[in-house]
Amino acid sequence: MLDAGTGTGILALAGRCFGAQDLLAIDNDLRAIATAKENARANAIHGVRFVLGDAVRKSGRRKFDVITANLFSDLLVSALPFWKTRLQRNGLMILSGVLREQESELLRALRANRFEIVRVRRRGKWIALLCGLSSRAKSRDLVMEP
Repeated sequence: MLDAGTGTGILALAGRCFGAQDLLAIDNDLRAIATAKENARANAIHGVRFVLGDAVRKSGRRKFDVITANLFSDLLVSALPFWKTRLQRNGLMILSGVLREQESELLRALRANRFEIVRVRRRGKWIALLCGLSSRAKSRDLVMEP
């Protein structure tokens, strides 16, 4: 699993709790990495590799079963061309931190990059998306709860 722009580490830590074995969490802010590591210690969660750097460049050539990102819409849009090369064929991507007013722009960018939108959740002014590469079959293994 890749947690791009990990921040406090919440998505990476949740991923680990839900069974992610090989987990890379990247952020370009040293304080965010320190906070994420502290949150992992405070919650006795081990096995997450926290790395300072760019979530696009630092992930190298690895492919991931899951990519999570809670980032501003413009950052998500700019990262999509790279992430489509890093997502496993049957992998899933979970995107959040998107305002409803930015939804149509992000959906267009996802489709332009050959992502299939599996589910969109809306809560208040925010949306979260579950998507995968267009050629993948829809997963019944991962369900986004309301």
